[in-house]
Amino acid sequence: MTSEGQIHVHHDDGVAHLVLDYAPVNQFSEAFVRLTLETVEALPADTRAVVVSSAVDGIFAAGGDIPWMASAPLEEALPFVALCQAAYTSFELLPCPAIAAIEGACLGGGLELALACDIRIVAETALLGLPEVTVGIIAGAGGTQRLPRAIGQSRARELLLTGRRFDGIEAGTLGVANQVVPEGETVDVALRLARKLADGATEAIQATKRLAIHATDYPIEAGLARERAAWAALRPSATAQEGLSAFAEKRRPDFRAAVARRAAEDARESPLG
Repeated sequence: MTSEGQIHVHHDDGVAHLVLDYAPVNQFSEAFVRLTLETVEALPADTRAVVVSSAVDGIFAAGGDIPWMASAPLEEALPFVALCQAAYTSFELLPCPAIAAIEGACLGGGLELALACDIRIVAETALLGLPEVTVGIIAGAGGTQRLPRAIGQSRARELLLTGRRFDGIEAGTLGVANQVVPEGETVDVALRLARKLADGATEAIQATKRLAIHATDYPIEAGLARERAAWAALRPSATAQEGLSAFAEKRRPDFRAAVARRAAEDARESPLG
């Protein structure tokens, strides 16, 4: 391991598992944040689902380097904040679903990263929070924007204004966690879900993610127009036909096989085939 940690990447038939490994707390130094961004941007185009977890016992990620922030001049600190925003946003910009498997402490930048993921699997005993306001700064890497979007204004403001920490069980009640599971089970649950998504109707899943992320960016009429356009573009696809046909025929869809059949048909019909 280097002094700035590493991220282990495991690939399994369309599922990419990113494991943060920067003892003792997966602290987001500039180098580690940059590595996070580079790792996500380097994922293969055929990645169908991503899981991010931690190799550090009892820690998902504990945020930024506060002592460094205390002494860094603004001309150094502000680009670092921008880098953090870009790194965490990279999970949101992935065309495929991203799942955070959260064990232990998930604070500050750790929670901001998790909020940029589509789904959060959280251990009952995890400790989450955005405590930045308690040291005189704000959750500036997406926290003030994504937490209200995730759980609503009232609950989000209370957490942001107080910096209060909460456990995994409360995370489920608040809506921060999509699933709350016993300690030690988050990675297995996340990987099973990632496998289900990877074997699903990839085009529909990716289109749904894009539409949902930007749902609040448009008036309802414009959003519905975008939805219709996406539906029209998706309907002729092999996966859409397979899903609808399988439902009508009362069988389990095989989306991967449908894509392979369509590709073979296109190859036979091509003049170069």
